[in-house]
Amino acid sequence: MVNERVKKLRDIMLKNNLDAYIVYSFDPHSSEYVSERWKGRAWISGFTGSAGTIVVLKDKAGLWTDGRYFIQAEKQLKNSGIDLYKMAIPGFPTYEEWIYDNLDKDAKIGVDGEVLNVKTNKELCETFSKKNIEIKYMDLLNDIWQDRPSIPMNEVYKHEIKYAGKSRQKKIEILREYISKKESDYYIISTLDDIAWTLNLRGSDISYSPVAISYLLISKSKTVLYIHNNKLNNELVSSLKKDKILIKNYDTIFEDLGEISKTDSILINEESINVKIKNSINAKTKNTKNYIAFLKSVKDDIELENQKKCLIRDGASLVRFLHWVDTNVKSETLTEINVNEKLYSIRKDDSKFVDESFASIIGYKEHGALMHYSANEETCYKLKPEGMLLVDSGGLYLDGTSDITRTFSLGEVSDKERTDFTLVLKGVINLTKAVFLEGTIGANLDILARKPMWDNGIDYKCGTGHGIGYFLNVHEGPQRISRDLINVKLEEGMVLSNEPGIYREGQYGIRIENTIVVVPYKESEFGKFYKFETISYAPIDIRLIKSELLTEGEREWINSYHNDVYKKLSPLLNKKENKWLKNMTKEI
Repeated sequence: MVNERVKKLRDIMLKNNLDAYIVYSFDPHSSEYVSERWKGRAWISGFTGSAGTIVVLKDKAGLWTDGRYFIQAEKQLKNSGIDLYKMAIPGFPTYEEWIYDNLDKDAKIGVDGEVLNVKTNKELCETFSKKNIEIKYMDLLNDIWQDRPSIPMNEVYKHEIKYAGKSRQKKIEILREYISKKESDYYIISTLDDIAWTLNLRGSDISYSPVAISYLLISKSKTVLYIHNNKLNNELVSSLKKDKILIKNYDTIFEDLGEISKTDSILINEESINVKIKNSINAKTKNTKNYIAFLKSVKDDIELENQKKCLIRDGASLVRFLHWVDTNVKSETLTEINVNEKLYSIRKDDSKFVDESFASIIGYKEHGALMHYSANEETCYKLKPEGMLLVDSGGLYLDGTSDITRTFSLGEVSDKERTDFTLVLKGVINLTKAVFLEGTIGANLDILARKPMWDNGIDYKCGTGHGIGYFLNVHEGPQRISRDLINVKLEEGMVLSNEPGIYREGQYGIRIENTIVVVPYKESEFGKFYKFETISYAPIDIRLIKSELLTEGEREWINSYHNDVYKKLSPLLNKKENKWLKNMTKEI
């Protein structure tokens, strides 16, 4: 099927006189997760990971993806005629280098300008200018994807102020101050989570992301929401109009942007605004950082209070699930699929639960080594009372977003598995106990999590931590903890994940993940110092820990953490679950 689709694409490339066609993983709003309509890369290639770029030439094709998906991509691309190119690995070219090396002078490349952001487009144009390679903006997939899904039309709803903390009027006021500070007249916002945060709205157009397909245009005097009209009920329309927000149809933004005076200036973020939007603007544009991303990354007191309550309830749900697995693995037929369904059903019992925050990763034995594994009927394993089960999952709640991973013993495990588990735990503890000076970025701290593994010649091919949204995307920027030199300071109120791991292909995978928040530590004549507070709670399997590999301080940390886990979660559990949790959090 993949071969047939690629052939159809090549046929239409020929008709349009194109030598190459690029298929990205984005929608018009640069979303990480996208609705079915914009899953073109998955449709054309069969590779279902969340990140990747496909390039199709007349006689060859390649997929570029990162270390999270190497193992998965190798399996899904088998016999497809599409070669895998591993990003950030020596010896593998970037897709831009590959295109440049494989195309002649004056060649033509096609790409959908509605999903290509301005920054990437500039980089492509600069790279290919040396060979006078032309980029043409066209959506060829639309011509060959006969049953392509339509744009989702799900209803939008209000995120109550008791959860949101600040009113939409206050947030718009802050953005207008930013527009004035930048000596501009307009600010165009296309990223869906930023729009949702600004207007205190939520939706369900994209799985695992409570957002609605829309654009937002703010000026010094008016605010315009561009959205398909049937997404808004009468009550919400009245509420938005009361707050002086003009509502216009989604597609009219292109015409409206073209009518703005050429003497005015518009703030855009070139990393997220698509080429079609940019080409619609006749006014002056000023590139700006994603200011809203920074605003929403620093949680206020109301958001943090709600998030903490949310994660306690979520932790109790995870304990119910782990207790159920541990109790039934010997007597019932448990599979990666039905335990996934069980976890969802337990979380769903929470009255504030809305959806999963991502597709749960339930990996038994060697499937745990696939960082973003998703079981299906062909790959699904039956669980046995032996080996390890990796469970990476989370929920979207009205009062927060969760993301937590536990690797769990189902029975007998090897000494090597226990050693690796303990090294991962040491990494979690090292980062958790970090104290750092104001101005520190995530890359300064990443080594703390990796050092126990590096000391043993082990590494993991992904970041250590990402920002987490507040009833928004589970992966939220700009803050992160990784080796990448992203110049974003860690500030008080930023919420991140802490998730080192070890992944041994064909054997097993281990990840332990907690949620942490940046909090004040102390001030001295040398400056202001911060530390992390752990705000997610679930037992870390003591049966997998080699206590002799821990320092006294590390043992104190795990015992103290488990004491907090029991105190916070036990009031939410029944008698049997409580007894189980008591045993799982006993001192080591």
